[in-house]
Amino acid sequence: MTKTINEYLSEFAVDLKFEDIPADVLRHLKNVMLDCYGVGLFGSATPWMDIYRGVLEGMSDRREASIWGTGRKTSVINAMMLNGSAINSFELDDTHTDGIIHVSTGVLGCITAFAEMLGAVSGRDYLVAATLAYEVSCRVAACVGMEIAHNGFNNTGSTCWAGSTAAVGRMLELDAGQMMHAMGTAGNWAGGLQAVQFAAMAKRIVPSRSSEGAILGAMLAKQGFTGIEDVFENKFGGFYNCFSDDVYDKERIVGGLGETWELMGIGLKFYSTCRSKHTTIGGLKRLMAEHPDITADNIERIRCGTTSITHKYSVPVESLTSVVSAQISHPYVCAVTILEGNAFVDQFTEEKVRNPKYLDLARKVEVYTDPEIEALPRNLRYTVKIDVELKNGTVHSTTETYPKGHPMNPFTREELEWKFKTLAGKVIPDESKLDAFIGAIDNLEDVDNMTVLTDILRTGD
Repeated sequence: MTKTINEYLSEFAVDLKFEDIPADVLRHLKNVMLDCYGVGLFGSATPWMDIYRGVLEGMSDRREASIWGTGRKTSVINAMMLNGSAINSFELDDTHTDGIIHVSTGVLGCITAFAEMLGAVSGRDYLVAATLAYEVSCRVAACVGMEIAHNGFNNTGSTCWAGSTAAVGRMLELDAGQMMHAMGTAGNWAGGLQAVQFAAMAKRIVPSRSSEGAILGAMLAKQGFTGIEDVFENKFGGFYNCFSDDVYDKERIVGGLGETWELMGIGLKFYSTCRSKHTTIGGLKRLMAEHPDITADNIERIRCGTTSITHKYSVPVESLTSVVSAQISHPYVCAVTILEGNAFVDQFTEEKVRNPKYLDLARKVEVYTDPEIEALPRNLRYTVKIDVELKNGTVHSTTETYPKGHPMNPFTREELEWKFKTLAGKVIPDESKLDAFIGAIDNLEDVDNMTVLTDILRTGD
């Protein structure tokens, strides 16, 4: 009998050894985690996280895992939801291109909190669990990213439960049968609505919530609790039946496990906007460097040709109501890039989002679905065509394919550390602590206990 997807993934999760993970995979994984720990620390200080933290802390008196950026602990479930949401709190998190998922948002808060709760997880064991968390999430999402998004579901919240379950189950030392049942229970937490992207603070908290199912599913399975064994393929309410109308590629999900690594497709963000805007930012910056006549006063209009899903992910000027909406708005992103030459954290404030100067320029931006770009393979979905028409009739054009931070256009080591220190430094001003954290991540396999990291993450008042 042919094995189910759940069987393949569960056996992989139980059998993977540290020695099986290639050095380049470990290096990339460490870079992704370092980046998103910094992103999470920065996100912990945002106003929406203050609200979320206040509510969740009031719901539990347990002290199992750290709340990043504070001196406090809470329950492992609360810590997972708070810290995962902090990573997603300012559009700076990682992105897997084909899956359209922010993997660290979905898994990193969960696996860090769970390791801390267990209390005796070595860096080496944690790396195995983290590899599973990222790899399984990417595999489950990779072949259906467009379908999930077009069907109106939140990609990260719909898929990352699987990776988190594999990691938590591994730390609990589940056997393959228990792991299958853990997956079959955790899959019930898959979900989230795509409409949350466009304006609401709720956007920040949806993607990490599915990992609650991972923790509960794994802990229940350890006690003999059973779940849906064919949770992925079941034709009446299985995962792919619900989220992609049974459009999926089993070979991409389970083929070459331990030989090919889907997590190598995870990229980092150089700008604090929805990832699909980054090629536009990069293209505009390059055009401005090449053509000094591109200024706000000289621009007649800007046209951006994109995929249909990127077009859907663009908030029009008349709907700009908050930083959340601005970070997903192609018109605003174009305007702020032209006016300030960047689209990082200082470019997204409530004041700027309402500034007539920015809005007037944003109204000159047209976003459209380009048929040629729409027909490109999934891995080229960030491609954008940009035409900047000046008032004198001159048109400057470019095509941008890979955003900064994409695996095909990666950060340098200096850029990675700059981003980590810039963001984490907002919460931890002591650079020696930041250097210690970087060193611990770089040599995580030699760390005896993950509390070395969590003690630094738990800082502040």
